[in-house]
Amino acid sequence: MEKLLEIDDLRVRFTTEFSKADALNGLNLVIHKQESLGLVGETGAGKTTAALSILNILSKNGEVLSGDVRFKGKSCFQMSTRELLDMRGNRISMVFQNPMTSLNPVFTIGEQISMVLRHHKRMSNKDADEYTKKLLKSVNIPEFRLHDYPQQFSGGMRQRVGIAAAIACNPELLIADEPTTALDVTIQAQILELLKELQRNYSTSLLMITHNLGIISALCEKVAVMYAGRIIEYGSVKEVFSRPKHPYTIGLLGALPNLEGKRDRLNAIPGRIANAKDLPDGCRFHPRCSHCEERCRTESPVMKESDGNHCAECFLC
Repeated sequence: MEKLLEIDDLRVRFTTEFSKADALNGLNLVIHKQESLGLVGETGAGKTTAALSILNILSKNGEVLSGDVRFKGKSCFQMSTRELLDMRGNRISMVFQNPMTSLNPVFTIGEQISMVLRHHKRMSNKDADEYTKKLLKSVNIPEFRLHDYPQQFSGGMRQRVGIAAAIACNPELLIADEPTTALDVTIQAQILELLKELQRNYSTSLLMITHNLGIISALCEKVAVMYAGRIIEYGSVKEVFSRPKHPYTIGLLGALPNLEGKRDRLNAIPGRIANAKDLPDGCRFHPRCSHCEERCRTESPVMKESDGNHCAECFLC
């Protein structure tokens, strides 16, 4: 399959007056055309930082120390301002985590979507409005709501508006950053089904960022497990979920409730996720790992392929 996006040994640091935090520590990732990839990990693993790096929209205190992000072979960090503006929302779009704050409250939803079409597709006001109505219909929002403001919508409807804006230009890559976190279970299911349908209709590659393994299994073909700013396991959803290699992945799967069998308690992973301000030496997971050996405390394991395209970064694999 043809590579669409490549992240190569990316290292990102956030600096404040009092501290430094290494959010990404040698991140490597590849997304192919028409592929759906799930990026999973606990809060603080660096998932959102990875997404913002792809679009080159890190905050001012964020610094790329090394590495690169290439979209169709071209570095996102070397693109001109004009190239970046053309890429964002047109070739790569993002659905943000919080539907309550991702839309501008002073513009109608119709204006916010048609603005994307006028900018990237050079549509007239009339054509943009007509196409916006079609987009709203595709995400199950009546066209008469075109002139309503975001605060007149529920959280689930706002998220659907955000998705409509994201797919307006038929992007080659859609990044969905925890798109169902603030929604109830029923609305979550509707949003996931919508993303499935849109991916089929538009043949778009999907990067789904979440901490919910159930979402990954329902929506993605491949999964990358992230910890302390690195990918520590990668493979097909079937392989990784049925035969996990890394102790962290095993712990994540063990923490899921089992509806088919009896289990007295969930198996929580001990300790806390590695602190980006003070990362441990050696394997980043070793302070929480029950299989920790002496070399895990001082040496960093490398990614090793075990079964076909199933890889893990662990001395035990």
